[in-house]
Order: sequence, then structure tokens, then C-alpha cells
Amino acid sequence: MHRDANVIGPMVSKLRYQRGWRQDELVAKLQLLGCYMTRDILANIETRRSPVTDTQIEFFCEVFAVKVQELFPARPKQNSNGNGRALALAVRIVTRRRHHDEDSKTLA
Repeated sequence: MHRDANVIGPMVSKLRYQRGWRQDELVAKLQLLGCYMTRDILANIETRRSPVTDTQIEFFCEVFAVKVQELFPARPKQNSNGNGRALALAVRIVTRRRHHDEDSKTLA
């Protein structure tokens, strides 16, 4: 897997460390929220060996009580390969999905 498929792993690790949580503690918190995760999956996400899904990003935001933008590294200067646009698109997708899910809950 190309490491560019997961840019939030180091921040997930950092936020977990700042809260004093072990990997198994974070996994338990995610599972309580309804996110299927094992310690091995989390370890692979944190070390960028595995990609992270948009759903997992949403759960990380919820468990850490942060905005999507806070999980991503500082926005690099625009360059020719379009990394800045990819980050902006990912943020829009997750934000749109979150708003859609919230609207669905209020209608139910």
C-alpha cells in the first residue's frame, strides 16, 4: 500500500497518546460508538500500513472530539500534484456525510 492513502495515522497516534489511552482502550471506545476496530487494525492505521476509511475518520473525530481538519496534517502549499485538493475533497465528503447522518437522525 502506498503511504499516501493514509495521512491521518500519525495524528490518531498523537491524539491517543495525549489522552493517555492505550491502543486497546481507544479500540474499546470506538467499539462502544459502533465502529468495528481491532487493536491490529488501529496499529496499522497509526503506522500508515493500512488505509483509513471515511467512516473510520468520522469515528475518530467523535471519539477524540475534534473536527475532521484536525486529523489531517497542516495543509501543504499547493503543488502540482494536487495534494491540497485531495485533502479538501476528503474533508467535504466526511462533513457532508456527517450532516446527512444528523439530518436522518432528526427525521427518525
